[in-house]
Amino acid sequence: MEISFSSSPDYVDQGRERAQGGDLAAVSRADLEWYYFLGRLSISRSGVEIGPPWGWAPLFYAIHCVRQVMVFAQGGNALGKIDFTENDEFISFHLEQGGLRMVPTYLESELYCSVDEFVTAGVKFIREELERVVTEYPSLANNRHVCALSLEAGLEFPEA
Repeated sequence: MEISFSSSPDYVDQGRERAQGGDLAAVSRADLEWYYFLGRLSISRSGVEIGPPWGWAPLFYAIHCVRQVMVFAQGGNALGKIDFTENDEFISFHLEQGGLRMVPTYLESELYCSVDEFVTAGVKFIREELERVVTEYPSLANNRHVCALSLEAGLEFPEA
C-alpha cells in the first residue's frame, strides 16, 4: 500500500502558500485544509491506483482524511471516507474480514489491504508530507495546527 502526494503543475500556483510570502505560522486549520498546498493524492497497491485523477486536492485535508480513516480502520469513532473539497466524489472504506476495502466513486477499480498495511502507509504518508512542506516552508514548524499534527505523527521540527 502506497499513499503519496505530488504537486500538480496545473494548480501549484493556485495554492495560497505562494501568495502568503512564505510566512505560514498563523494560517488557520480551516485555511490549511482548504486553500494551501494543492496537488494530487495517490493511493495504490500492487499497481492499481485509486487516487483521484485531478490535481487540486489540498494536502492538509488529505492528511486529515487519511488520519480519520486510520482511526476508523482501528475501530475508532471516525469517518471511513476520504472526500474531496469542491465536489461530491469520495473513496469509501469498508471493514471486511480484518481488512479494508477501498471503493472510489469515480473509478470502477477498488483496493483491499489489511488494516495494519493501511495504517503503516498512512503514518508514512503523513510523516513524509509534513517533513516535506516544513522543509519547503520553515514557518510551518511554528503553526500550532501543524505542530499538533507533527506530535501525533511522532515528529519534532526545529524552531523556524
